[in-house]
Amino acid sequence: MLGPLRCWRGDTELLLGSPRQRAVLAVLLLRRRRPVTAGELIDAVWGDEPPATAGAVLHTYISQLRRSLETRQGDSPDGRVIVSSPHGYALQGLHAGSLDLDDFEQRVVEADDLAARGEPARARDVLRTALAMGEGTPLAGIRGPFAEAERARLGELRMSVTEKCLELELECGRHREIVPELAALTAAHPLRERLRGLLMVALYRCDRQAESLAVYADIRQVLDEQLGVEPGPSLQELHRHVLRNDPLLAQPAVETGVPAQPVVPAQLPADLADFTGRTAEVTRLEATLRAAGRGTAVPVTVVTGMGGAGKTTLAVHAAHRVRDAFPDGQLYVDLRGVENDPVNPADVLAGFLRGLGSADAHVPPGLPERAAHYRSVLSGRRVLVVLDNAHDAEQVIPLLPGSAGCAVLVTSRSRLGTLHASDRVPVQSLDAETAAGLVSRVVGRDRVEAEQQAVRRLVALCGGLPLAVRIVAARLAVRPEWSIAETAGHLEDEQHRLAELRIEGLGVEATFWLGYRQLAEEQARAFRLLALPAPATLGLAEAAAVLDRPADEVERVVESLVDAGMLESPARGSYRYHDLVRLFARARAEDQESTAERDGALTRLLDLLLATTRNAYRLIRPGQTVPDHVRPTAAPGPAFTTEQQAYGWGAQHLTAALQVVEQTAAIDPGTAADLVLVLDPVLHAEFRWNDLVPVARTVLEHARRTGDRQAERRLGYMLGGALMQIEQLGAARELIDRALLLCADGTDEVTYAMTLNVLAILESRAGHGDRALEVYNLAMTAARTAGDEAVEALALGNVVQIRLDRGDADPALLHQAERQLAIYERLRDEHGTVMAHYRLGQVYRRLGRPADALAVHQQSLTALGPSGSPLMQAGSLVRSAEALLDMGAASLAAQYVRRGLALTRRLRWSRLEALAIRVHGDALAQLGDSAAAAAEWHRSIGLFEKLGAASAAEQGRRRLEAMAEQPPRRQAS
Repeated sequence: MLGPLRCWRGDTELLLGSPRQRAVLAVLLLRRRRPVTAGELIDAVWGDEPPATAGAVLHTYISQLRRSLETRQGDSPDGRVIVSSPHGYALQGLHAGSLDLDDFEQRVVEADDLAARGEPARARDVLRTALAMGEGTPLAGIRGPFAEAERARLGELRMSVTEKCLELELECGRHREIVPELAALTAAHPLRERLRGLLMVALYRCDRQAESLAVYADIRQVLDEQLGVEPGPSLQELHRHVLRNDPLLAQPAVETGVPAQPVVPAQLPADLADFTGRTAEVTRLEATLRAAGRGTAVPVTVVTGMGGAGKTTLAVHAAHRVRDAFPDGQLYVDLRGVENDPVNPADVLAGFLRGLGSADAHVPPGLPERAAHYRSVLSGRRVLVVLDNAHDAEQVIPLLPGSAGCAVLVTSRSRLGTLHASDRVPVQSLDAETAAGLVSRVVGRDRVEAEQQAVRRLVALCGGLPLAVRIVAARLAVRPEWSIAETAGHLEDEQHRLAELRIEGLGVEATFWLGYRQLAEEQARAFRLLALPAPATLGLAEAAAVLDRPADEVERVVESLVDAGMLESPARGSYRYHDLVRLFARARAEDQESTAERDGALTRLLDLLLATTRNAYRLIRPGQTVPDHVRPTAAPGPAFTTEQQAYGWGAQHLTAALQVVEQTAAIDPGTAADLVLVLDPVLHAEFRWNDLVPVARTVLEHARRTGDRQAERRLGYMLGGALMQIEQLGAARELIDRALLLCADGTDEVTYAMTLNVLAILESRAGHGDRALEVYNLAMTAARTAGDEAVEALALGNVVQIRLDRGDADPALLHQAERQLAIYERLRDEHGTVMAHYRLGQVYRRLGRPADALAVHQQSLTALGPSGSPLMQAGSLVRSAEALLDMGAASLAAQYVRRGLALTRRLRWSRLEALAIRVHGDALAQLGDSAAAAAEWHRSIGLFEKLGAASAAEQGRRRLEAMAEQPPRRQAS
């Protein structure tokens, strides 16, 4: 593996076939015994453009490799080396040492242990043996993206081991012998600062100070010309040591003193007496830290979270709890990772070495030498190292001990993804109960118990952020005359909330500033603008619209904000702020972004939502022409493939869409009105009319103010329809009449037809059945004029419903119901088909065909599934129960109606709830529970009367009267 891929069985070299066949073997070998899927193998060998025959070719490669590698006398019981499983292909039967790479890595571990025990010469010899194992370029001659990536990785591994070996040569005093080797390596790798530093030290120790300085001057020039950067801090510090002719440089690191009597450092900050909560996190940290010494690796635990989340408090508390497991001491440093000048790890090592007992004269110069000496001092000791507030992995890695008896606890706002960690513990905001408990411990139990509701509001306004909760609690503790309710009232003001969260130089806003100042301009702009939209969570597409950048570019930026602890990602492609961070980001946007840029961010999001919702509308209501009449969008919006997918997106994003509509009402009321219009199918299916009403009123006000008649009539239709659905019939009628007046110019026929449909429903509910039928006919005529068959079918279905409510039962009624169904089926309108079945089932029942009625309602429930429209599920369940009662299946009917009743209450659909209660009473009556049935009928009568549905209420009274005339029945058992 460390050179061209070659295999032997005993002394016989095996034929491995073509380069791509060898690439397949390389993937399997480097995955050790873990399975690799066929798709992964194809990607690894051919990349993004595999041939059409890749699968068949791969199968051939596997067969040929099996013939070359396998024998019934092999190491595995059945002689198989490459095995197949449901998860792909895997190697088996390879004993330890089968791979030269395994031997190489084992020798590196062995050398590290020797170096940590203070045996640099033996460690060097082991590494020289390891480096002699390679012959040429790793995986030479093998093509494919996997081989290229592994070639780079193995090459870097070899180079880092080479550097480590040369460091050991310096420790052994062999500086003269390695100058030629270092000179050749720096010429071959001119940008590797570690090699340059080693060469500088070796030359200096050979009394060649001028040449040592020339090496630094050369790399400084190379870095400036090729990358536009200066050498790193460690090389700069080494350069200063050479310039000062520092005598420490003349001595190999192995000759520096080690304290005769080890010092036991105890550098942990004090624990907090009122530490609250975090039980799971503390338990997890304790378990990981106490595992030190059980293996060969140093346990490294990383605690991550946003500023103010309590990372340091948690880490210090956990560290104190495990002090007994580290009798040789505890080291602590604040690395100042979010400040402008993070601490140089070389300076940290100097402090640690002093803390461990090394005199200043015995602290080696330069980062590599200090890190090696630090590992040597810690060898065989049990020391806990707490690295607080780390900037990045590069800052942390030199501070890691080499002895497995030690443990490291790191805190950082960054996720430190490139740091090899034993465990990563994310720190989130406190839940409400824990946050209230923290307030109680700081302020006092009596005050908290006296104002429990105010405390809940207080911690909610702090977003559960520990720093915010602690600050506001501390302010209350030192001001016993303040009430908690008044303090919470001050926090209600978003403009001044962050200013309230400050005490004696400690403030939440200051903590956020530290992270914000670390951002590059591209990150800072994204951080500011993404906080503007009202929805709590944005997807990647929405973020791209806000930032007006391609999605792949935006993903890179927002993920970097997540890594920096400035943004949260609850799921892949989903992003949100902590509430307080959002306020901070919005304040920065107010300060640094123009009004035009802020408005542009919101209107781009509005445009995307209109495009996406329009696409969803086309699938949910495929026959309607509404999407063709909304204004064009700059964004095409994502395409949906099924009605269920479109409806699912709409249901998931409905709240966010309404928030954006309300937020942009003053900026672009016309587009906001169009978005409300195309939200109609989802609003109807979810029965979210109560949520629409205040939003639509806000947009309508702005539409009227700007004189946008089209927006006003469309909002009049939507708001009037919403008010009709929630039984505010008078207000609905005013809006519908005004919308019809605005439709008189004939420029919006489809809105006119839909508005007439709502007017007809209002006439029906007012008891004007004949007038309602006339208006429905007008609506159907207008729909035909607009070329919208779906709206025509909608009005036709409402005609059927009016006739059902009047008690009609004739073949013409069945014909109308079947005609509505035929239209929707021809349009392939799944939602419309369910509505048509809802009407048709009622007609079948009216005509004395309950089995047919039950069949169509069951068909609807099957089509809807568990994730379909809850509105139509509820209606179909209740109507199924009616049919079952006609068939004498009262017990099953009761089950159906109870499910429907639960849905109606969730939807807050009072009219269907009243019907469901009445049907439940009917089921109870059939089951013989007369008292319970009467109670349900009384409830339904009260609801119907409240809704002004006199006819429906009268049906309940007739049931009560009929029951009173019957002799009492014994309840069914």
